[in-house]
Amino acid sequence: MSDDVYRQEMDRADWLIDAGQYERAMQILTRLLANYPDEAGSIYMALSSAHGSANRPEEAEAAARRAVAALPNNPDAHWLLACSLIAQDREPEAERSLRTALDLAPEDSQVFHLMSVTMAGMGRTEEAEFYAREAVRLSPGSANHHTLLARVQMHTDAQAAEASLQEALALEPAHASALLHLAQLRQNQRDHVGAAKAAAAYAAHTSDPIQAREAVDSIFLSTVRALHLGLLACVALMLMSAAFVWLVNLPTWLLLLPLALCATLTFRVVGRRVRALRTAFAGRGRIMTRSFIRRHRLATAWALLLLLTWLALGAGTIQLLMGGIAILAGAFGMGILMLIGGMIAARLSMD
Repeated sequence: MSDDVYRQEMDRADWLIDAGQYERAMQILTRLLANYPDEAGSIYMALSSAHGSANRPEEAEAAARRAVAALPNNPDAHWLLACSLIAQDREPEAERSLRTALDLAPEDSQVFHLMSVTMAGMGRTEEAEFYAREAVRLSPGSANHHTLLARVQMHTDAQAAEASLQEALALEPAHASALLHLAQLRQNQRDHVGAAKAAAAYAAHTSDPIQAREAVDSIFLSTVRALHLGLLACVALMLMSAAFVWLVNLPTWLLLLPLALCATLTFRVVGRRVRALRTAFAGRGRIMTRSFIRRHRLATAWALLLLLTWLALGAGTIQLLMGGIAILAGAFGMGILMLIGGMIAARLSMD
């Protein structure tokens, strides 16, 4: 086989990898290994890339190590090895490979980018931000680098993170990852309209439908969470108010005050989220709601139970004014059970 044939076959393998046809690409590369032993380093690099794209990190690591052995001075070989190690949550080993790559290619922004990802994975936020800034400095026209910098900054400097995301979107308005992180940032800032708009834009531009659904679902779940927290606050406040009313012998209508306050605040927050979703996803709200209900039956049942408890609190308070207590006692009991259930769920999620 001639060098031209080798180049054509390598290009074909690269195309197949990009097209997601990993097995066919590997067959070509394996055949090239037998026919071009002098090009083993480059072929093993392509094999590592194919295995990594096919979510086979162990095989990607094995191929990358052979590439490093054949081409010890090639920074791309060390970069591929680091990628395979990160995919296996072996960041300390990946750091060593990346430092070698940086020594070989100190101006390669992609190496700085991956080093930032590695530092973030080990919780070394300051170093992660440093390497992300270096990646941006070396390649300021890369929306990926600006998005990575924003991701690192999100939990330490929300204002700087937003500036980085806006820079990424100025470079590439349909950059899916930047839109996703902007939605998360807006939600953290309690900007429900902005979060819904960013989530809608992300869903329209991403090629990953699962991630798109998760981005939208997070807003639905935040609405359920608002109902839950509002109810818990209402139950706690009404219990304290009831104890005070009965101890001091005050009129029972005073219990309407904490109920009215908590209900107004809670449903105002919920209403803002619902309006934001309807505005951002005009014409698709019902489809999205049905999709959420189908995939999150427990959260949907929990939301219905929360609404019933809110109604029971209102009806129970009215009954109390008329001399009865059964409904209100039942609503309080349900609220307390929800408080305990919420605490258990939070503890399990932490574990």
